[in-house]
Amino acid sequence: MKMTKEEFLNEIMTRREAEQYVGLTSVAFQYHLREGKIKPCKEYGAGRGKVQLFWKEDLEKLKNFIKNT
Repeated sequence: MKMTKEEFLNEIMTRREAEQYVGLTSVAFQYHLREGKIKPCKEYGAGRGKVQLFWKEDLEKLKNFIKNT
């Protein structure tokens, strides 16, 4: 079944949205990125202008991991 544009946009988040959704500071979120607990589904650019996108489903898994540790 094909997703509509609205459904797709509800399932994907920018890094800042992801940090808020999971309830982590940017430093804590970066730690989990480095440790491989979460991976962006898409990255574009480099340095300070880099855009990272995350699936909501992956963020739920990270939330559960944090909650259970």
